Amino acid sequence: MDLKYLARFRERSAWESARTGPPEGFPDLPDLPLGRYTDPEFFELERTRLFGRSWLYACHDSELVGAGAYRLCDIAGAPVLMVRGDDGEVRAMLNACRHRGAPVVREPCGQARALVCQYHSWTYDLCGRLQRVPDQRDFVGLRPDARALPAVRCERWGGWWFVNLDPQAMPLLDWLAPLPALLADVARSPLRVLDRTSVELPCNWKILAEGFLEVYHARTIHPTTVAPTLDTRGTVISLFDHGHQNMLSPVKPGTRGDGRESLATLAHLPALMAEPIQPAHGVFPNIITPLDARGFPFLVWWPVGIDRTRLDIIWFAADWGDGDLPGADVWRRRLDRFAVLMEEDYRNLGPIQRSMEHAAHGGQVLNYQERRIWHVHAWIDRVIGPERIPEPLRVPDLLAAWVEDPTEFMAPPSPDTP
Repeated sequence: MDLKYLARFRERSAWESARTGPPEGFPDLPDLPLGRYTDPEFFELERTRLFGRSWLYACHDSELVGAGAYRLCDIAGAPVLMVRGDDGEVRAMLNACRHRGAPVVREPCGQARALVCQYHSWTYDLCGRLQRVPDQRDFVGLRPDARALPAVRCERWGGWWFVNLDPQAMPLLDWLAPLPALLADVARSPLRVLDRTSVELPCNWKILAEGFLEVYHARTIHPTTVAPTLDTRGTVISLFDHGHQNMLSPVKPGTRGDGRESLATLAHLPALMAEPIQPAHGVFPNIITPLDARGFPFLVWWPVGIDRTRLDIIWFAADWGDGDLPGADVWRRRLDRFAVLMEEDYRNLGPIQRSMEHAAHGGQVLNYQERRIWHVHAWIDRVIGPERIPEPLRVPDLLAAWVEDPTEFMAPPSPDTP
């Protein structure tokens, strides 16, 4: 993210602050159908056709250090095991023995020399190949070379590993475009996971997601946390291809005296993150990351049921090398304050879900500030296939003309840029 993009942000932010209405030509968006949050058939389409075919975040390189390091991930309901092999390569496979489906690891993470079924001790190497079968003489025609653990496609962006349950999916970097170009400096900065938490919430996954796609609610929901720090009138929103988007809000001078300035910054600091600006990038379909030069979280949501969502919050810091985390007390305060902010968001989720189920209002009306929500819904339909969705539940792509290519506003990379 370079100075040219930063200059464009400043120009747009000034325009947003001064405007007296939506820009000319912005469409009158129809109400979002409530059935998109309550209809079982639509939820099944999301589960199979969206989450079953999208690139989804699994883990970070810093969680897979050394041969045999593994992490067990619940990816859209599938038990995916990420393992670093003796050759240094990371592979993804289902945590399901080819005998009768028992797990080959039980702990959420660890280090293993081999992957051993917890039921009958079938043993696999770190590449997932079957190596040993107790009492193999009792199996007629068993071919160990045909019984490897089921492979799952995995690819990396920076130090982040993503998996896709669809072997025919487009390459990860194509799916993520244009974010890899926009966030190249962040992706190449050495990072490390410093905290992971999860919470299950009583709402459809989109109700949770939508709370992170606008700042219209800041003054009401976050009067003492977010509202005093962000200039929401100057917020700049951009819609990108593939359902991705971002939201950049100016930070009011002198409102962040929380000690974070004492923490290490990213090794390759983007120009935008060196400014008093709060960027929040959306990675379609299920990540929001409010970036910060001194460490930031991935907020990753997963549909557990039509009215239940798991939220994973994974915090990254600049890699501090050996020894204890520098500034651990400052980090603890940051995480505690963030937990308070999140609790403020959680309070409305259950009541909103219930109002959707009982049709307490005819539909969701969206304004110009909430256009990221419409953009995400339109891309949900695009990935599923509009023809598969009942007509009353469809969301047409009315914002195609508002989608940007951020690389048009960025200087070309230097030949020496890694």
